[in-house]
Amino acid sequence: MKLVTLMFSAVLMFLFLTLVPATTAQAGMIGTDEAVSAQQQSGDRARIDAFLSKSEVQDQMRAMGVDIATARARVQALTNEEAAQLAQKMNVAPAGGNISSTDFIIILLVIILVAILL
Repeated sequence: MKLVTLMFSAVLMFLFLTLVPATTAQAGMIGTDEAVSAQQQSGDRARIDAFLSKSEVQDQMRAMGVDIATARARVQALTNEEAAQLAQKMNVAPAGGNISSTDFIIILLVIILVAILL
């Protein structure tokens, strides 16, 4: 009985060891442009999130019936290119953070469209 248990255990261990995939890790150098791009992407999302954190923006979104948590989730779902475009549009806004209602509606529409597409 012990011999059968020992043989079964040995066969089982052999099967487990052969079925476990061998993974390898690869490391490589990244270019400066890739590092800057990754940092800029996180900065764009942070600026958009900071914009959504303003009380005036939140009040306007509530008035339009948009949930703030949903809007933030939709911003996180934006592609890197869409986030960069939105952040660039926010840079063009007049000083002091005052944007026209048309610009604000366009920003909200972009966020809503992205959410619908996802």
